[in-house]
Amino acid sequence: MAKLASWCHQEQLSAPDTLDAGSKATKGKVTTVDGQQAVPVVLAKKGESVTWYVATTGKPYFIKQDSTRDDLLTSRTSDFGGAVSAKAPSGAVVEAPAA
Repeated sequence: MAKLASWCHQEQLSAPDTLDAGSKATKGKVTTVDGQQAVPVVLAKKGESVTWYVATTGKPYFIKQDSTRDDLLTSRTSDFGGAVSAKAPSGAVVEAPAA
């Protein structure tokens, strides 16, 4: 759960800690992900890689992530701009313990 929580911050999506900022991103050929055209962007180093699929039409949202690492899940996102039925929690806010 702590690893998932670290991916909930926007800065983690643009510069994740799995591969350092010195890793070069490469753009692949347009492909289809769940019926939507996307361009793969691959970050690879030392035999590990993370691939983000970015929508080619509309806003350039991340629509899928694939990884060769055990600590990064394959994930898909959809329904951008849709309503979210979230409510603010009630009660005291308690900070999570440091790892």
